[in-house]
Order: sequence, then C-alpha cells, then structure tokens
Amino acid sequence: MNAVFCVMLLIGLIGSVSMGRVEEAQRALMAGGGEAVELLVGLAGAYAFFGGLLGVLRESGATGALAAALRRPASRLFRFQLGEERALDDICVNLSANMLGMGGAATPAGLSAMRTLAAAGARDGRASDAMILFLVINTSSVQLLPTSMIALRAQAGAASPADIVLPTLLATAVSTVCGVVLCRLCAAHANPKRRRRP
Repeated sequence: MNAVFCVMLLIGLIGSVSMGRVEEAQRALMAGGGEAVELLVGLAGAYAFFGGLLGVLRESGATGALAAALRRPASRLFRFQLGEERALDDICVNLSANMLGMGGAATPAGLSAMRTLAAAGARDGRASDAMILFLVINTSSVQLLPTSMIALRAQAGAASPADIVLPTLLATAVSTVCGVVLCRLCAAHANPKRRRRP
C-alpha cells in the first residue's frame, strides 16, 4: 500500500507541475491534512461511545452467546478436511465479533483460525477450501451493527446516522450468500471428485 500511495502522490505532483498549479496543490495538501485531523477529533467521541457499548456486549456475554449460536451452522457451512475442525471455535468468535462491529476483537481469532486451517489443510502450499471460504465470509462480513459507518455519518451531520443498519445488514447478507455460493461452485469445479467427509 505504501508503494500505491507513493505512486498516487507522485502522479499528483507531476500533474500539478505540468499544469502550473503547484500553489493550489500545496494549499489542498495543507487543507486536507487539517480536515483529516478535524475528522479524527470529531470521530473520537463516537468511537468512544461505540467502544464502550461493544465492551458492555462483550462483558455481558453477548459475543460469546452469538459465537455459540454460530457453532452449528458454521460446522455445516465449512467442509473441513481432517484436522481443520479445530479452527471452528476461533471462526465462530471471529464472525460474531465482526457482526457486532468489534473488528479489533475479531482479528486475533481470525488469525488463529487461519493458522489452524493452514497447518491442517494447506498441504501443498495452497489455501484449502475452508480457508478460502473463511476469507470470503470474513471479507463480506454480515454486519448487525456497522459502528464505523454510523460514526462517520454522525460526524458528517446525518440526521439519522443509524438508519443504515437495515440496508447494511441486507447488503452484507446478500454479499455473504453470493460469496458462499461462488466458493461452493468454484470448489466443485476444481475438485469434482471430492466428497464431503461424513
């Protein structure tokens, strides 16, 4: 990403010099930096509120309850190879934390799950079907509480910052279903003779 940002910055500088708009580019750069600081300060309060709320959910056991509820459907969804089922608990914790907008809490469980899956299933150096499916589901990430977007909308002055909850839930649910279906189709095409373990 650093290389991408450097290239973008270089292209912008070359463009501003070639069009004789160096001073305008400098003013925009300084103004952008100030706006970024203002945005961060403005978001601090919203993030503190949601961070506290999510902390309450975690301490009250809501995250654990959701992870336990996900255990059976997740065990049916993932077609684990031998040994990969040890990652199920970490997968459920990761998915439940992501659903509640706790990306920070989800990351360690996700990394642990991926390490377990890699150790058990990626024999030839390639990702197993379970690893690919986990990555897809993690990326689409069904959102019950999109805290980051609510905070950004509140900072931008939206009249009802939380009115995106239902559309976000529907959109992420559809994207997750599509991702799972595509993973199943690709796995079936790549491994036509593979059968699910009993």
